[in-house]
Amino acid sequence: MEKFIVSAVGVHSKTLVKQRNYLLHASRRERLNYAEVLACQLPIGSGSIESLIRQVVNLRMKGNSKFWLKENAEIMLHLRCQ
Repeated sequence: MEKFIVSAVGVHSKTLVKQRNYLLHASRRERLNYAEVLACQLPIGSGSIESLIRQVVNLRMKGNSKFWLKENAEIMLHLRCQ
């Protein structure tokens, strides 16, 4: 990643530095311990989250003749997430 940071310029450089720092911070706090997660047989992928978003947002809140004010949609999303 350092190689990419050195070759990047401007906004891209700042973005790469920010992402690198996030990963280093998460790693130091042992949030990226994939071996332990796999040992507990827990899922690592994002498929389950994407499926929930599809069910909660796309199927329940979007559709023919469904219109939401921004404030009301945010309230409904919050309620659905609870």
